Amino acid sequence: MELVGSPFSVLFLGLITGIAFGFVIFKYGASRYDNILNMLRLKDFGLLKFMMTAVMVASVGIFLMDGVIYIAPAQILRLVAGGLIFGVGFALLGACPGTVLVSFGEGKKDSWYGILGGLLGTAVYAQIYPAMDKMFIAPVNLGNMTVHSLLGVSYGVGVIVLVAVFGGSILLINKLTR
Repeated sequence: MELVGSPFSVLFLGLITGIAFGFVIFKYGASRYDNILNMLRLKDFGLLKFMMTAVMVASVGIFLMDGVIYIAPAQILRLVAGGLIFGVGFALLGACPGTVLVSFGEGKKDSWYGILGGLLGTAVYAQIYPAMDKMFIAPVNLGNMTVHSLLGVSYGVGVIVLVAVFGGSILLINKLTR
């Protein structure tokens, strides 16, 4: 399925969707440091269930907009380095990129550190990527990997499996934490 409309309308739709999701994050309290900390300490699983629900909804949405999404190749070093940088930033700031933008919308001044750090990190990465790609990234490129390609099933079945696993996990968490 292909989105119809000008590039501006597609960007506008993305902006509206992002604002709506940011509002939901804010209303749920997913941008609050104490909620994030309680999830990471395994004291409160509400935020984990919220995130799993968001992944399920996004997976179905992306499936319905097939052809719009770009699947980057699975490059192990890039994933490990990115995960480490993300983890350090998350630990230092107490927020991820999405919740930093929600915090900015709430008027929290410390969100600027996350925004500026993200912009700086993006600029540095863009400059060093060509050299890193040849030496470290390309040699360990596993190609485009998705849930459905790893399972050897169709895209739709892969989405159903992902939704079933996450949905089942939420039910199990509910049962174990009563």
